[in-house]
Amino acid sequence: MANEFEDEYRLFLKKWGQESQERMAIEEMSELTKELCKKFRFYRNEMSDVSSEKLSKILNNIREEIADVLNMIEQLEICYGKDEIEKIRREKIKRTLKYISEEE
Repeated sequence: MANEFEDEYRLFLKKWGQESQERMAIEEMSELTKELCKKFRFYRNEMSDVSSEKLSKILNNIREEIADVLNMIEQLEICYGKDEIEKIRREKIKRTLKYISEEE
């Protein structure tokens, strides 16, 4: 987690509560999903009349939704234990690296 915003995240959690922020996280993740699906649709139909301006807008929307999701995820880390989550992340990355090395 980027500790840069931890004070702000704690303020948001205090103001709106954990359940509200969990619901907001779900909403933001769904908005990111929607924007990624738009990108896939664009590339599937790239021979259509869809302009590069539209692609640029889609990519900017994806960036914005990633930022929203990261902000919500970092709040959830506060709720569920940053250190424990970081440990699990390390274990999962290590396991994936092992899997990759075994494939080669």
